[in-house]
Amino acid sequence: MKWLSPAWLLLLPLSMGAAVTPPPVMHGTRAPEPEPMKTFRWRDDAAGYSFVGPPRWAGRVKAVPMDAKSLAASGATSGVTFVDTEHSQTLLILLATDDERSAALVSTSGVHELSRHGGHVLAVKDGPTRQTFARDAMMLTPEERDAAIVWDGATGGEVTR
Repeated sequence: MKWLSPAWLLLLPLSMGAAVTPPPVMHGTRAPEPEPMKTFRWRDDAAGYSFVGPPRWAGRVKAVPMDAKSLAASGATSGVTFVDTEHSQTLLILLATDDERSAALVSTSGVHELSRHGGHVLAVKDGPTRQTFARDAMMLTPEERDAAIVWDGATGGEVTR
């Protein structure tokens, strides 16, 4: 029985330490709350489309609607300029109009039709390109730009690009 006492004395601190600190899985700390996915979204109600930019645009890019004078000069019924607020750099200019006025819009120098759906035409005005700002991660590739346009009620094959 004497041999039990020293063994017990050696195991006692170990058993007390185990009781004080729970296993790593059971610390009782809560998992961090999931952050909502950051997105950039701009909507043109008149033309019936949304522009869903890449997550890197969230909180950094601002949509500036075009004024009436600029719209009249371009032949568009609505338009928006997307600006990188950190560098005050224009990233993209979108112009929208209806089918009847689309010929006047795309005949404007530097404007190219991008997409059409349901009697509306969306065009892009030439501006800075990825080659111009090769180091700027905010610029869109043509694929990103095309994928960002979401027409109301469009299903696969309905949208012409």
